[in-house]
This record gives sequence, structure tokens and C-alpha cells, in this order.
Amino acid sequence: MYQKIKKRKRYRSVFSIHVNSLLSDCHYIVKRAGVYTDLRGVPDRYNGGYMMSGIKLIATDMDGTLLDSERRIPKKNAEAIRYAESKGVTVAVATGRDFTEAVVPLKEVGIRLPLICVNGAEIRQKDGDIYSQVTMSRSLYRRAADILRDEGVYYEIYTGKGSYTEDEQKGLQIVADIMLSTGEFESYDQVMRVAEARFKEGAVTVTEDYDQILNQGVSLLKLLAFSKDGSKREKAAERLRKLGSIAVSASASENLEITHVHATKGQALEQVAQNMGIPMNQTAAIGDNFNDLSMLKAAGTGIAMANAADEVKAVSCYITGANTEAGVAEAIYRMIDGN
Repeated sequence: MYQKIKKRKRYRSVFSIHVNSLLSDCHYIVKRAGVYTDLRGVPDRYNGGYMMSGIKLIATDMDGTLLDSERRIPKKNAEAIRYAESKGVTVAVATGRDFTEAVVPLKEVGIRLPLICVNGAEIRQKDGDIYSQVTMSRSLYRRAADILRDEGVYYEIYTGKGSYTEDEQKGLQIVADIMLSTGEFESYDQVMRVAEARFKEGAVTVTEDYDQILNQGVSLLKLLAFSKDGSKREKAAERLRKLGSIAVSASASENLEITHVHATKGQALEQVAQNMGIPMNQTAAIGDNFNDLSMLKAAGTGIAMANAADEVKAVSCYITGANTEAGVAEAIYRMIDGN
């Protein structure tokens, strides 16, 4: 059931919207930037125009969400996470990164959090111990890899022991081109510095042949594919989805993230919440891109970044600041304190 509230010309913040009435299922439609947005608040409490959700678990994406343009956690975000924990609210990271790459920015600010890694294919506890994994079979991998190669789409593999590429230079150039196209970076030097860090910091390891890694019996969690050619990406994605046992999403405009159909951020968030004894109507998710859609829909409260894709904003409860403006911190404080 939906109810349209009185139109207003402009809103300084979606958080400051005062609705006319509270519906039994806490659904709202508000007009922001000319678009009506469904605000799916979960709680029974409503105070001063802010949604006060009784949130106990917050899952936040990393790249484009928790991290700034330098791929680091801003001080404001780190402080907000610590504040949430002091209030008894658990903050978890939900990322397409593998564990090795995900812990780097957390260590820089001295934070240890539960981790939903590789788009939900792996869940790690605070101490890094594996709680669960959803892997791709070798036969499923073969079929997916054949499609990507047939369409001329470069890809990397994510395993339980790290991420690998067969072509470092191609991987570096493709990632740099994609990052440059976002307009998020001030210079090409900045782009190359961030792109090269993936290899220098060990986030991606070079191997002559993926089979050399897979033949060691490691668990295969994800394929990360890149192409600037939209038609190639779309055709590959269409063929991959027809395999039936694969989930295809994206964390950027020019990539594809390929996991087992049961490995999504949304399903992983539900598993974490269940393990903690937290009902889904007391969970929140914050994200910016297509691989966040499943958890934004699954969570009681879905929050989109200002820099999020339109499709992400469309399914979210409200919109917080951009990742370059510590939007995660803004969202955390609003959910906990309502101001």
C-alpha cells in the first residue's frame, strides 16, 4: 500500500522529509529531484520526521560506498562505525572484493568487521575465520569461461586463496580505462596509482594459466569480467544467465560479476542476520551499484548513495551523501540518532 505525500519543490536531505502519515507497513513515496521514491522504513517508531528504525545490523558496500575516491575509508566513516558499535549496532561489510583485498582499508583505520566477501560467496567473521562459502563447480566455471572467451571479454578468477589474472598488463589497462571513465578521479596519474595498487598490494596475483590454480583444489568463488564494449558485455551476460545456475551482477558500468546463483549479497545478509538472531526488519543495507541490489531489497531499510546508479536509487528507502562526502557516516548517524 502506498500513499503520496504533499509535493515540495526541493529537499536538502531525504532524511529531513516529514511525511503526512505513517502507514502500517511503513511505505512512503516522496518526491526527490523530480522522482518519486519509495521509502521503505521498517520500524514502529517515527519521531520528528525521521525514520527511527531500531536497526541492529547495517551492511555497507565498499567501493563507491564506504570508500572514497582513493579507495580508503574516510575518518568520518570510521568514526561513525565505531559509534554504531558503541550503541550495540553491528556494522558489516558486503563487498565484491575477496577477503585479502577487503581487509586492507579496514586495517588502515584499525577496524575489524564481519565480512560478506565476493558478492556473498563467502562470509567471514571478525577474526577472519570463514563462516560459509558458496562455490562454483569446475563444470560451471568451464561453461562460463567459454562464454567470456568466445565473446572476447577479459576476466579474473576469485578463489578461496586469492584473486588471479592471466594477463597483468591487460588487466591493468582495462581497470584504468574503466576508472578513468567514471570521472571520479582528478588525473590519469591518480587512476594508475589506484589501479596498480591492485597488483602491488597483492590483491590480484598473476598466473600463467587459471587451471594451474584451480587444479590445486581451491574453491572458486567468482569470475570478474571487464570490457569497454557494451555489446560484448550484454551478450556475454545474456548467455551466462541462460546457464541457470549463475548470478550475474556488476559493481561498475563496464564489468560483470559472476557467482553461483545462491551467492548474492542479499542472501548472505539474510544468513548473517539469522545467525545473529536479528530479524530482517532490523537490518539496513547501503550501496551504490547493481551488485548491491539484492541486499538493498532484502534489508529492512535500503539506502542508496548519492552517486548510486538510478536503478539502485529506485529500490532504496532513501538517498544519503556521496562516497566522496562520507555518505555512509551520514546514513549511520541518521539511522541511530535521527539527526
